[in-house]
Amino acid sequence: MTDNLTSTEPDVRASAPDGQLPHKPGDAQAAAEVVRRIWAQVLEVEAESIDVHRSDFFELGGYSLLALQAIGRILTEYGVDEVESVEWEGELLNRLFDNATPMVQAEFLAEMGCGTPSVDNRPPETSR
Repeated sequence: MTDNLTSTEPDVRASAPDGQLPHKPGDAQAAAEVVRRIWAQVLEVEAESIDVHRSDFFELGGYSLLALQAIGRILTEYGVDEVESVEWEGELLNRLFDNATPMVQAEFLAEMGCGTPSVDNRPPETSR
C-alpha cells in the first residue's frame, strides 16, 4: 500500500468521471508502424518510403476519401467498436488535416490505449 501523501503519481481516478480509469497509454511507435503500413496499402506505395515523423499523407498522393479509408482500416485493425469509431474517426481526421504525418495519428491511438494490434483484429493480408 502506498502513502498518498508521499506518492508522486497523480490520482487519475480523481479526475475521471465516476472514478473510472481513462484509457491506458499505448505504444505510439508501434501504432506509427501500423499507420505506416495501412497508408502504404491505401496510397499504393512502399511502406519503407513513408517516414513516420515527416511524410505527409497528402503529399504522398492522399486525399479526403483515401484518408477516410485509411482511418477505417486503422480502426478495424484495432477492433474499435462502432460507437467509439465515430468519435475516433473524427479526431483522427481532424489531426490528419492539422498535421498529416503517421506519428500524429499514432499519438492519438496511443492516447486511446493502442499500440500493437491484436492478431485477432487484423484483417487478412491481400496481395496486389
